[in-house]
Amino acid sequence: MSPKIPTTKSSVQLDLLHPKFVVRLEAFFADPRIRGNVKVSSGCRSYATQMWFYRRYRAGKGNLAANPNRRFGPLGADGKGIWRGSWHMEQDDGFCYAVDLHRATTILSKPEINKIATEYGVVPTIKNRDGSLREWWHHQPRAGVSWFDAPALRGEPTEHPDAPKPKTDWAGIAAAVQAQRKQVKARPLRRRSKGAPVKTTQSRLGALGYECGPADGIFGRKTRWAVRRFQKARGLKVDGIVGTGTWDALMKNR
Repeated sequence: MSPKIPTTKSSVQLDLLHPKFVVRLEAFFADPRIRGNVKVSSGCRSYATQMWFYRRYRAGKGNLAANPNRRFGPLGADGKGIWRGSWHMEQDDGFCYAVDLHRATTILSKPEINKIATEYGVVPTIKNRDGSLREWWHHQPRAGVSWFDAPALRGEPTEHPDAPKPKTDWAGIAAAVQAQRKQVKARPLRRRSKGAPVKTTQSRLGALGYECGPADGIFGRKTRWAVRRFQKARGLKVDGIVGTGTWDALMKNR
């Protein structure tokens, strides 16, 4: 979580935001007009969390939320859209591309906040059929493949068309997962466990559809329940403890 991006609560997940999006948000929140007046109320979501929001919306209990199983945007090699579910959701590239803003004070009106955010390429995009804004709070840095223009940052290195794109270090990730597996083998994860292996477990549970709250690296009650549901679905011993058997099952593809 970036300390330069204020949030309404500590559980708001920002660590999966695309680096270029983070640069834009940090500049936006550093703007004297915005500083102290706006915060982020919702950031990245796992598949499971997006499904929770979608079900609430379908039941008439929440705001508009996309089906996490939908595919949209330009077609990929499989003939389906390259984007999944919601811009809030972790995408196939490992990043999220949306945040919800919250007025911390009444100094700025919603249209004023949106105008300033757009200067930084952080644009409200959810509209009604007539083109009017439906959700003033939902903002993203891109639509489809293209990034929105950020006039307030024009000329900045991160905004150059040829700026290097972040690369995923798959070898490094695999090595980290193997190192965490050794930790799990030596000391299985259970209630009150903390650390990187717990965060990885939570991320995988969320990606596989088992809601356990934010991936904060703290093995609490929600994580234990999610582990038990996962174990039951995979025919494993249902004890809510993550040993190497449960760990290996979590790391497999869907």
